[in-house]
Amino acid sequence: MSHHVAELIDQAENGHTKTERLNARKKATETILKIWRYRDTLPGNANPLTPYKEILPILKRLRPDNNPFKRFGYDANTKKEQLAAVLFDNLSRLVIALLLMRLSIPSKLADVDGVAVHALSKAEQQVLSILQEWVELLDLTPSAPKRKLKPAKNTDSDKVNLNKLALQLIDNVSDTLVELKTELQMSADKP
Repeated sequence: MSHHVAELIDQAENGHTKTERLNARKKATETILKIWRYRDTLPGNANPLTPYKEILPILKRLRPDNNPFKRFGYDANTKKEQLAAVLFDNLSRLVIALLLMRLSIPSKLADVDGVAVHALSKAEQQVLSILQEWVELLDLTPSAPKRKLKPAKNTDSDKVNLNKLALQLIDNVSDTLVELKTELQMSADKP
């Protein structure tokens, strides 16, 4: 199939007549669009969303704006409410990190081919952008620059180490649970 498309592109660029070039361009475009409709079945990373298919419903539920304690926020009236909000955030990030490890998918979405991104529908681009936001949320470094989805060269320093991240999140959850337990014990002891 790729040879056929390559021949059509060659004809579109090097055809003997203008009509021949236009016809070849039209056939190449139609063929590429037909192939793109079946991108879910193509090998490799033809569809940048395929690796995330299983985790999309979970991501939707664990979004930070779905935090049931968010209305209390980090400036809540009580320490218990603050700790509950922090606990939800850290547990959500931990679950996502563990899912990303299980699926063996790249930890940086910036590695996605820019041509593939531009070929996605607006809704698919939005989903991919949301996935990028999750990767950025997983990066606990407060000063980490936020990047928009764009093609980038893969470097080892750019990759999020999901094992280290999960361990850090587990430490955060453990610390928060200890604080929350202390807070609950103090309020239980009050008359």
